[in-house]
Order: sequence, then C-alpha cells, then structure tokens
Amino acid sequence: MTAEDASGDAPSTPTLVGPVDGTTVDGREITFAWKPVPEANRYRLQVARTARFDDPVLDEDVGDETAVTVGNQFPTDEQTFFWRVSAGTSEKWGDPSAVESFIAATEEASEQQLVGVQDAAGPITGLARAAKREIKQRVFSLEDQFEEERERGVAYEGIAANQITAIALSILVVILAAVAVLFGWNEQVRQEAQASATDEQNYEMLRRAETEAQQDLTQYEVVDEEEGGYQIPIDRAMDIIATEEYQQQREASEGEETQSGQGGE
Repeated sequence: MTAEDASGDAPSTPTLVGPVDGTTVDGREITFAWKPVPEANRYRLQVARTARFDDPVLDEDVGDETAVTVGNQFPTDEQTFFWRVSAGTSEKWGDPSAVESFIAATEEASEQQLVGVQDAAGPITGLARAAKREIKQRVFSLEDQFEEERERGVAYEGIAANQITAIALSILVVILAAVAVLFGWNEQVRQEAQASATDEQNYEMLRRAETEAQQDLTQYEVVDEEEGGYQIPIDRAMDIIATEEYQQQREASEGEETQSGQGGE
C-alpha cells in the first residue's frame, strides 16, 4: 500500500465516553466526550431527537476536540436525545460511531441520578468524568441563527464574548480620551478668551481714567461759590505765579531807581 493510498483511508470509528446509557444530564450545559482516533484530525458531533437522526438538533465540525461542552441548546424537561461522532481527515469522513442517548433535565435531577449511581460507577463513567475535567473543551453558546447558518452550509464564525468585550472597552477608552482632549481644549480657549476680554476691559478703564484726568487738567475757572475760589489748570496757575513774581520784581526795581534819582538832585 502506497503512502497516497494510506492517506486516503478513512479513520476508524470513535468510542463514545459520555453521556451514555440514557443518563440524565443538565440540559443547560452538556459535555460530550469520546476517545481520540490517532489518524483523525477533526470530528463531527451530531445530536438528534431520534436515533435515525432525521430530526437533528446539532451537527457541527468541532475540529480536533475530543470533549465539547454545549450550552443553552437543550431543554430541561427530561427529553431524550441521541448523539454520535464521526472521525475525519482533511480528505474524508469515517463511519459514525455507535449511537448513545441521554436525558436533558434540570441540574437537580442530574445530581440526584449521579448520587444514585455513584457506588456502581464503572470505568466508562470514571473515564467520562476525567474527560470532562481534564480534556480541553470547546464551549458553544448557540442561538437560533446557528441552525439557519447550518442549513445554509455556513460554518459557525461567531466572535467570543471576551473579544467583543475587549473591542467595546477599547472603543470606550478612545471615546473617553477624545472627550477629555476636547474638554481641555475648550477650557483653554475659554480661559484665553476670558483673559483677552479682561485685558480689553482694563484698557478701556485706563483710557477712560486718562480722559477724565485730561479733562480735569484742561478745565479751568470752575467757580466754587461756597469756598469763594475757583480752580484752574496747573500750567495756567504757574504762568500766573510767574507773571505776578515778575511784576513784583519790576515794580521793586522801578521804585529803587526813583529813589536814587531824587537823592541825586
């Protein structure tokens, strides 16, 4: 047999681990486990309401997983379901495994059955529990549109909830940063505008004070009847004082000249 012929052989049939023998499980979260097939690199999990699989509930390529947890897909009203697994390579699928059944019920009902059969647990039950604890699991949270996508032949390409949360948080951080920058810029513009308005107001007040002072200096002959005087500009007052001083000196000089002329006669 050549290498090409060997690569074209279909893988052997998987052995189902659990749930088996019509055991009662929690319908809100069911873990399907099976033994790995060495030559297989992918598995197909099928769950149906009948053993003929003419009323499928789940038909999914789960990759190379050998334990898959399906959540929020089954009821909890003690309905019986059937499941099987096919092993496959990149080229073809092998024959399906033997069909096993389980009852989808509430968590309380599944725990009661577990207590009842705990003492009689065989190697298969122990292997199922070990597989549920240790084997890498892939959790499916399937919605109504999943069935529609499966019927159209579209593979499940949902985004994990943690990825959606991370993207939403990143967008929120960017929005908050933009708001903070915009708020700071608006505050800076407001402060600059306020400072400019204050400077203009101070300048107007200074100009008004200068104008009033100039008017006071240029205003003269304002009579104050109660005080019996009047106000004149300082430059005008200095001119008057200088003129009076000059006249007094001139009169004094003329008086001295007159006295000296009379003495000579």
